[in-house]
Amino acid sequence: MSASLRVPSPYATDELRWRAVQARDAGADGYFVYAVRTTGVYCRPSASARLPRRENVEFFDSAAAAEAAGYRASRRTGGDRTAAAAER
Repeated sequence: MSASLRVPSPYATDELRWRAVQARDAGADGYFVYAVRTTGVYCRPSASARLPRRENVEFFDSAAAAEAAGYRASRRTGGDRTAAAAER
């Protein structure tokens, strides 16, 4: 009998994810994306885009999940489109 252990994400809470966005932490890329309700776009945590207001931010585990919720990849971080395609 084999059991697989799932290692918890270092970005498991919204607070930890928000800190990664504030720091533009490239190490967080691949763990989650964040979307901005007022613009309708999502970005990687390391995106160089202007920092949004926290109350306008929503977090997703993947680019595909953000797209399923109606967000589109930001133009500034064009690599997000590739990431979403790879997750499908």
